[in-house]
Amino acid sequence: MYRSRKLKEIPQELRPREKLRTLGVDALSDEELVAIILGFGTKKDDVLSLSKKIVRLGWERLKSMSVEEMVKEIEGIGEAKACQIKAIFELSRRIYEPHSHVVINTPEDVYKFLKDKMDNRREHLWALYLSPSNTLVSYETVAIGRMNSVFADPKDVLYGAIKSACHSIILAHSHPMGQPKPSKADLEFTKRIKDACQLLGFELLDHIIITTLSYFSMKEGGFL
Repeated sequence: MYRSRKLKEIPQELRPREKLRTLGVDALSDEELVAIILGFGTKKDDVLSLSKKIVRLGWERLKSMSVEEMVKEIEGIGEAKACQIKAIFELSRRIYEPHSHVVINTPEDVYKFLKDKMDNRREHLWALYLSPSNTLVSYETVAIGRMNSVFADPKDVLYGAIKSACHSIILAHSHPMGQPKPSKADLEFTKRIKDACQLLGFELLDHIIITTLSYFSMKEGGFL
């Protein structure tokens, strides 16, 4: 059996924080990274020994455990440290799933999400792909056009829907220098997308026209 060294037995320059400063974060083991996050250990275990107990359980198991389960399962872990561990997993999830907390329930939600993504020089067409609970699964800039027009095929919109395995779709496009009113071409395009969605089993919830100051919802306007 190979004995692991306790933190006090490790030279100062090789302890987790010092290693991170001098060698960079890539040089640290999982246990060392957890030790830095926890900060300190307990009367029985130094922070590195405690971190090894935590990592030994495996990330998948830790991710599924509640705070109460961690406190019960890992000797030396109190509620505060268990909450720290849960916070790590939640931050990681949000980093790799950046839209997981975005819920779209109204046209105004769409407008707030997209208004900072507008380009005042050209029209943009976006597709928002939603789960059954209206959580944003993903979104794509489907097409970029000229100042007063943008064109896309239904397949350009539906490719993203199939790829994301979404439940429903919201279209939005910008009128950079105009009014948020649908043109005849906008209405015809919306109908084409709606027909294509129905054919493939997706629901087109809305098509929204946005400007820098306002928006128009085709659903609220009675066009969908």
